[in-house]
Amino acid sequence: MKRFSALFFLLLVLLAAIMMLFYPQAAYEGACRGLETWTTHLLPSLLPFFIAADLLLSMGFVRFLGVLLEPVMRPLFRLPGEAGFAVALGFTSGFPMGAVLTASLKEQKLCTAQEAARLAAFTNNSSPLFLLISVPISMLHQPQLGALLLAAHYLANVTIGILLRFTAPPSRQYIVPRHLLRSAFAQMQQYQAQHRQPLGAMLGQAVQKGIDSIVKIGGFVLLFSVLLSLLQATGLLVLLQNLFAAVLGLFQLSPDLSAALSAGLFEMTLGAQTAAESQAFLLQKLMVISFILGWSGLSIQAQVSSILASQTISARLYCLCRPVQGFLSALYIPLLTVLFPDILSVDALQQTIPAVTPVFDGSLLLFPLAALAALLVLSACFRFCWRMKQQM
Repeated sequence: MKRFSALFFLLLVLLAAIMMLFYPQAAYEGACRGLETWTTHLLPSLLPFFIAADLLLSMGFVRFLGVLLEPVMRPLFRLPGEAGFAVALGFTSGFPMGAVLTASLKEQKLCTAQEAARLAAFTNNSSPLFLLISVPISMLHQPQLGALLLAAHYLANVTIGILLRFTAPPSRQYIVPRHLLRSAFAQMQQYQAQHRQPLGAMLGQAVQKGIDSIVKIGGFVLLFSVLLSLLQATGLLVLLQNLFAAVLGLFQLSPDLSAALSAGLFEMTLGAQTAAESQAFLLQKLMVISFILGWSGLSIQAQVSSILASQTISARLYCLCRPVQGFLSALYIPLLTVLFPDILSVDALQQTIPAVTPVFDGSLLLFPLAALAALLVLSACFRFCWRMKQQM
């Protein structure tokens, strides 16, 4: 089986190389688009988070959070408390922050390979900036729909995380420390004493790791941008559109959305943009866009798989959960519109809103802080319930 997979992959690479020779203009244009996407969107928005997250790991802050979040992460996801750091930043910082932090947790032996595989399966998401600004405002021209997309996307992620909990062996019995905050500080101080190093060394290491990660991501973006451009030039993308049109017909959805699915199969942003420009009904557009966001595209899946492989974490579970998350995200759209019927009653905006280019903004740091605060409050509630149960 492995020999067949290697041969199949070799043939695909050979075919891509031949297409580059016959369609050099398409390959060049695809590479330019990929490079522009990396430098304009990914580099300024992800690199600061990579550096900051690695510094927090080096200073032992994750050990501090691990003690505080253990009461919520164990019962909900059967994961160590330190995994809450990856959940919070993965949910709020966008692809592939969840994979980077998961690999770092595994490198510091804060979680096992099996726990890391489950953690990566539900912590790699679209950023709130993309869900609240890029898609609803720049693509759909209806900012009111941002909350709907965000809720459907994150609910699907949490659902997968809870479902994966039942595939894990029973967690060891956890005893909540009597003085939780004091224990958290003690853990952080102990880590700092064991891993003492100069601030300049920590900063240099964080910058180096961040640059290594962002350059690797840029390579994948460029590669899949070239591949998509070649498929368009050769007409092979039309075959995919016909296949997706038949599938959409089974679900009684507009065949106009087939172009969006064929593009979203490889690249998430292009697929969402194509769906927004289609002539389908708004609810169907939202369902397909939500599916594409959950699927996340082969480009992002390759990025995440590469990052996980650096710490020998299996990406099989992550890849298997992508279509599941896509379907869940799509199903949550009509469910949320039934629960909140006013969401889709808004009229389309009369004037086209100028495209918004997502760049790094200092206010984005409020998203991870808010997510961490929510996890801490939930952890306190679990701890209170546990103590009440012990006293009964």
